[in-house]
Amino acid sequence: MADLKLYDIIDLEPLRRYILTNGERRSYRRRQHFCTLSRPAQEIGLVISGGFAFSRPDYKGDRQILSLAFTDEIIGAYITPDFSRRSGFDITAMCDSEAAVVSLDAMTDYIDRELPGFRLQFTTAIATSFMLRGIAYRCESPESRYLELLRRLPHINGQMSNTAIASYLGIARETFVRMRSRLNDQIRDSDQNGDTDQSL
Repeated sequence: MADLKLYDIIDLEPLRRYILTNGERRSYRRRQHFCTLSRPAQEIGLVISGGFAFSRPDYKGDRQILSLAFTDEIIGAYITPDFSRRSGFDITAMCDSEAAVVSLDAMTDYIDRELPGFRLQFTTAIATSFMLRGIAYRCESPESRYLELLRRLPHINGQMSNTAIASYLGIARETFVRMRSRLNDQIRDSDQNGDTDQSL
């Protein structure tokens, strides 16, 4: 359910307000789990600061980062219309982070009572965001996806390791490091020509 803000599919402001107003504020250390793959997931959160990665191992056992959530974005593990109670991912803090957290039961009660029809819209938005992410992964260059990530969070290199960013982009760590160096060289060349963009 991360990347919903990136794709701007539905208005999540009512849900954000509910979680922020009613949620328990919790701090997460770097690498601490919000929820764990295949285990019961009974809560939903709103990121107040920091960021979280949605990941799971691939067929070789390598961890793949499927999605990200940053400030004002929602974290939660369910992916079905019935709000399945088992997590489809590991959701892990990428740095020291804070989130407002409510129970899934309280959230679904609020949605069904106050936001008629929102449950289906929300589930459709989650599915659409993953579909668009899949299209971007197959059809857009790693450079363009990295630049989009930087627009979303300019200081991402201080919050995620090179390995994690490379996983999110779907490329090898060494390829990412070379790509970032090349893009930085291009920015330095632009700066020498009078542009004022900051380095990547």
